[in-house]
Amino acid sequence: MHINCLMILLFVKLVLGVTELDSLLEIKRGITEDASGKVLSSWDPKSFSSNGCPVDWYGITCSNGHVTSLLLDGLGLVGSFHFDSLTGLSMLRNLSISGNSFQGTVSNEVGSVSSLEYLDVSSNLLHGPLPIVITSLKRLVHLNLSVNNFDGTVPSSLGNLMQLKYLDLHSNNFSGNVMDLLSQLGSVAYVDLSSNGFIGTLDLGLGSDQFVSAIEYLNVSDNNIGGNLFTHDGLSYFDNLEVFDASRNQFVGTVPSFNFMVSLRILRLGSNKLSGSLPEALLQESSMILSELDLSLNELKGPVMSISSITLRSLNLSSNKLTGMLPLTIGHCATIDLSSNLLSGNLSRIQAWGNYVEEIDLSSNLLTGTFPIQTSQFLRLTSFKISNNTIGGVLSPVLATYPELKILDLSHNQFTGTLLPDLFNSARLNYLNMSFNNFNGTIPIQQTNSLVILEFLDLSHNSLTDHLPRGIGNYRNLALLDLSNNQFEGGIPDNLPGSLTVLNVSYNNLSGVVPENLKNFPDSSFHPGNVLLSFPYSVSSPQDDRNITSGHRSRNRSYIKPTLIAGLIGVVFSLALLTLIVCCRTQQHHKKNHHSKKISQQENQQEISSVVATSAPNSSSKFTTTGAYSISVGEGPKDLMAERKVEEAFPIVHAPVMSPGNPSSSSNTHEEMLPASMKVCSPDKLIGELHLFHSSLVFSAQDLSSAPAEMIGRSCHGTLYKAILQSGHVLAVKWLKEGIAKGRKEFAREVTKLGSIKHPNLVSLQGYYWGPREYEKMLISNYIDAPCLSLYLNEADARNLPSLDLVDRYRITSC
Repeated sequence: MHINCLMILLFVKLVLGVTELDSLLEIKRGITEDASGKVLSSWDPKSFSSNGCPVDWYGITCSNGHVTSLLLDGLGLVGSFHFDSLTGLSMLRNLSISGNSFQGTVSNEVGSVSSLEYLDVSSNLLHGPLPIVITSLKRLVHLNLSVNNFDGTVPSSLGNLMQLKYLDLHSNNFSGNVMDLLSQLGSVAYVDLSSNGFIGTLDLGLGSDQFVSAIEYLNVSDNNIGGNLFTHDGLSYFDNLEVFDASRNQFVGTVPSFNFMVSLRILRLGSNKLSGSLPEALLQESSMILSELDLSLNELKGPVMSISSITLRSLNLSSNKLTGMLPLTIGHCATIDLSSNLLSGNLSRIQAWGNYVEEIDLSSNLLTGTFPIQTSQFLRLTSFKISNNTIGGVLSPVLATYPELKILDLSHNQFTGTLLPDLFNSARLNYLNMSFNNFNGTIPIQQTNSLVILEFLDLSHNSLTDHLPRGIGNYRNLALLDLSNNQFEGGIPDNLPGSLTVLNVSYNNLSGVVPENLKNFPDSSFHPGNVLLSFPYSVSSPQDDRNITSGHRSRNRSYIKPTLIAGLIGVVFSLALLTLIVCCRTQQHHKKNHHSKKISQQENQQEISSVVATSAPNSSSKFTTTGAYSISVGEGPKDLMAERKVEEAFPIVHAPVMSPGNPSSSSNTHEEMLPASMKVCSPDKLIGELHLFHSSLVFSAQDLSSAPAEMIGRSCHGTLYKAILQSGHVLAVKWLKEGIAKGRKEFAREVTKLGSIKHPNLVSLQGYYWGPREYEKMLISNYIDAPCLSLYLNEADARNLPSLDLVDRYRITSC
């Protein structure tokens, strides 16, 4: 038996070669985890065929006694891939280890495998620079290094790879001038350089003749490339270019017409600084076969002309400065996004948009009029968003007849009348937002269909009345329910679905006891408002739950007399204290006459300075830090995020409507007496001007718009948010109510003055945002996660906080 084993090993050395066997075993030794078990269990060094090839080694292919392919894609392998072991695989043509967790660098030894034609190491944890020896692989046709941590510059001698047709470097940390690379490439058909750190200008007219005539797919998005697009007009040479993506860069100037790119199907130039008017040729019927056009998040101006192209299917012109009325026709477009522009005129112009449309987004414009009643041709419509406009009137019943409608957002408009019953029984609709309107009547839920899949329901800030319908409990997929700021009464149904993650019924007239199945929601889901609504005293047993309801009435009666007595005592004490204050003021008036002007000036600035937070006294005080703001927790705008970022966390549900925050010293009664007209509105994207006072804090209005936000309170001046920038910096953003900020110059002057104040017990303003609409005004400061100073001054006992003696109070005011 021993002799047979020796004979087999001798045969392997003669046929396969010890170097190939050693190379494979070295690769195996680098694998520390094999979740699938396919590699470590099958790579048996004693398992060879008669021609010396491994038998049943997973991912190994042999030809004529030599290993030709090593394919280990998507196995979740963990460890280090030893590229230096490839030197023994002299006949290897295909190497793919994508979709694993290999670490390490690509060593110079990879250049010795001159037979390689296909190399894919994408989606791993490889790092370091790309060795220049990779350009010696003359037979290489396919090179994919994407989704790793490679850095440094890409060798310009990649142009020496004359057989290369596919080059994918996206999602790494490569840098350098983009044209140093592109100008050296030969007849490559596919190039993806996106999500790196390339700089320079994109002057493709300087590329080689082979490159400009062969390229079919070119993606340079998510880099730092700037300048004008195509400085040298080489567009006429790109006969085969089908996909061009240069979005999320720093391009300036006007948008080229791309007249001569007859094969161009997809054009993406969003998130740049392009200006001028929209090229009419891109929207008209011509020799082009363009099917997708994205020019969003630029600075384009002018009107949107009627669209006659019969090939264009997706059009995104959102977040520009386009004006005029809606186009009368949109050709064969299935998706059209004109949101966050300055478009005006009557919404009824959409009634001629044809039956091809599937998604419409016209939110955050200046549209008026009513919903057209002749739009029954929208048989394919799945998403319809017209929020943040001034559209009014009653809803047309035709809106509930679209058979494929899944998303409907009518929020922040002026709709009136009652809700459409058919919307609440749709078997397709999963997102319904009708907040911030003037709807009245009841929620028309009767016998709901078991097929209803509604996940998001927001009816807040309307004038809805009556009891909450028990039919809501049949929405088994409901994740967000916001019915706040209405006039609902009665109890909360005890059958609300267990799928709820966000609930807000505050600012209503609900009464009774919060149901047992809702006990885990914070108090901010039910209050302020609903003064007759209470939490159960005990949740220990079902018998206790029954006793809570029966005893609630008697306990209320027993508390009436002591409450009245306490109230009278409080009134008398307040009057006495007021009289004493008036007398003291009168006696000291002549001593403080020069100081009264300063006090008056501070009172005039109160509406802005309410957001300037009180912070910690010095270290000798009885507490270490204090809160940032003294406001009541309430409901305001949904979030500060752009809708594309918000749906990453929840595809349908946006940011939470209510989140538990620190209670404040402000009175709930005061909050309930606020005028209903002082509402806070929220655009989908921030397109106004952002002013920052300090160079140490750098971000854009777009960064603020896309930042995840959590509402932590409200006051009579607006709503307070905690926003986290992509850099991790945490801000406190005060979204001012409509009517607070009057004149722009006065607002800027007062905010700048407040931002210059430096005091150890104040959190200075860091900047402000001035939007194009009345409700788009914000104050920005750093966020401090701590109780508010006013709680220590006024409510220390009620909140079990350390009390402040006279010395501490004097130190706080005088430091």
